[in-house]
Amino acid sequence: MIKYLFLLSLLALLFSCSAPTKLSHKYEGKGVELLYKEMGSPKNIFEMDNGNRLFEYEKETFIKETEIGTGRGTLDKRISPSFIKVEMYRFEIDKKGIIVRSAYQKRIDQ
Repeated sequence: MIKYLFLLSLLALLFSCSAPTKLSHKYEGKGVELLYKEMGSPKNIFEMDNGNRLFEYEKETFIKETEIGTGRGTLDKRISPSFIKVEMYRFEIDKKGIIVRSAYQKRIDQ
């Protein structure tokens, strides 16, 4: 029984620390001026059917190739490939300028 409670509390802790959860706790219910202050101008702004606006931000990070340590004394090095990490942030802003919903999505481009 104690093992199950420990596992359940560990899972709850892991889910509470996820990127979308942190994003929603930081921005939802706050004014749009916080977005402009911390993230700058959005890449895209869409008008939604319900009258709200959708702000879309995109952050690209280049991850360079690195040597992978295998713990063995070999002459052939293992190199991880380089890639671009693209993070998409979306915020729904109501008519009063309050953030009502947020979303986070990550993808890898080769």
